[in-house]
Amino acid sequence: MYKRFVLFSITCIIIQPFLFVSYSHAKSPKPGSNFVWVKSRTTSNGNSITGHWKYAGSSEKEKVWVPGHHTLNGKWVPGQWKSLSPSKKGSVWVPGNHGPKGRWIPGHWR
Repeated sequence: MYKRFVLFSITCIIIQPFLFVSYSHAKSPKPGSNFVWVKSRTTSNGNSITGHWKYAGSSEKEKVWVPGHHTLNGKWVPGQWKSLSPSKKGSVWVPGNHGPKGRWIPGHWR
């Protein structure tokens, strides 16, 4: 019984690091043919931005592509086309970007 426990413990210790490494660098499925993978990176102020798919295809007339992103509660919001027509006259489109703390801010009218 003791030999089985030792063998099981050694096996777990050897296999466990490989499981964590394989999941930490996994890509989500490619959402379409016009997407490219952007590698994970760390900003100059130390914030980490995880790898993600970026739309690299041609644009649609009067629309802008808003990339997919994770909400604060961890839910994934897929990328989508947004109309360039503002709801208020004189509005300016602000493209999506990563905020100072590395959080994704989707494109919006200001």
